Amino acid sequence: MRNIELTLITLLFFLCLTFVVNAQGLAPNPLLWERNHAELGAVMEEHGQVNTTFYMVNNGEAPIIIEDVLTDCGCTTVDFIADTLFQDDIGAIKVAYQPTSFGGKFEKKVLVRTNINPSGDTLMIAGNNIPYPANVASYYDYKIGDLGFRFSSINMGNVFTNEPKIKYVDFYNFKDLPITLDQNEMNLPKHIKINMVPAIVPAKSRGLLAIQYDGELKDDLGYFDETVTFNIESNNNEGIDLRLLTTVHEYFAPVLKSEINEVPHLALAEVNIDLGRISSKNVVSKSIKITNTGRQALNIRKVVTNCECMVYDLPTMDLGPGDQTELVFTFDPKGRLGIDHKMITIFSNDPRTPTRTIVIKSRID
Repeated sequence: MRNIELTLITLLFFLCLTFVVNAQGLAPNPLLWERNHAELGAVMEEHGQVNTTFYMVNNGEAPIIIEDVLTDCGCTTVDFIADTLFQDDIGAIKVAYQPTSFGGKFEKKVLVRTNINPSGDTLMIAGNNIPYPANVASYYDYKIGDLGFRFSSINMGNVFTNEPKIKYVDFYNFKDLPITLDQNEMNLPKHIKINMVPAIVPAKSRGLLAIQYDGELKDDLGYFDETVTFNIESNNNEGIDLRLLTTVHEYFAPVLKSEINEVPHLALAEVNIDLGRISSKNVVSKSIKITNTGRQALNIRKVVTNCECMVYDLPTMDLGPGDQTELVFTFDPKGRLGIDHKMITIFSNDPRTPTRTIVIKSRID
């Protein structure tokens, strides 16, 4: 009997200990950060260091002591006024990034070690470093009036319908006068906004265009080659034409593992098609079977080809669970020779793979 009582007491002790450990593991961190990631955007070397601030509050009862703040790069420095935060005190970590001569995207880490978390809370800064070119004239050799750009078109890349995308494009003002945007003559489509950074770009210096593209307001899917026009003010107004290349995708939230088989799913019988050796004098057709292997209705939003020489026929854009249809494409190789690649892209409400691409290869004689 005594052994049984001892065993029950021991078991109860370990159960209580497990509860305490688990409760401690679930306890929230009393040091709350306003944010832990700062996007600095495009950073120009000649403008010098860029500063940002991370704010935090002590949401606990015990004092929090900042014991150390570390960075992973000499280009990043930190400063803080108070190293001890009492209950409800607000503190700040000031971070300064010094642009380097290395161009491209950067991401830097700041580690804040405290008495409650010796391993440290991690803060991140990120942006795109734009070094000053050795030869401005050759670097910004594509001219639109007296503004120099690096390329003749601006690739906005992939844009999703859940949030606008902003791209920073650097340019050089070759004028002898400062420039600014003419806000009264911004005749842009509703899905595009443009701002200048700084608002006034001095003569013979660089500036940035912050181009915002809203996929939801575009209200279409696929590949777009658009020329947009805006005006700048200097000694007189001047129109600037920009060519934007964009691919707009519909956004779907991630699917839970438990729901993978419940959502619509577009299945293609083939995604890589080799037509083999064909004659430039003969039109070629082929069909591709499309099946909805999901348990909800599938809607094909849009079908796009990358060439006017490729046309398609699709009997229906809606497939119930288990339904099938056939996409028939016709390729006219007239005027083409050698190895050829064409693409058909299908946009649908399949949340796992809303954009599917079919590649059609051939060797044309």
